[in-house]
Amino acid sequence: MEFDWTTFFECAACGAELPAESVQYDDLGYPQCPECLARTGPLAIIEAAEAAGPEAAD
Repeated sequence: MEFDWTTFFECAACGAELPAESVQYDDLGYPQCPECLARTGPLAIIEAAEAAGPEAAD
């Protein structure tokens, strides 16, 4: 009997843990959380700060 390793994606923004096959990728190849639509990658922290408002950037 073969063992099937299940791979999971854990979102850093909302903490959701989902099977990797349910995750979509943006045009640059970075994963995008299906729960909160947050992206990972080099610009993720900037996008999170913009979504939180100008006081978060201080």
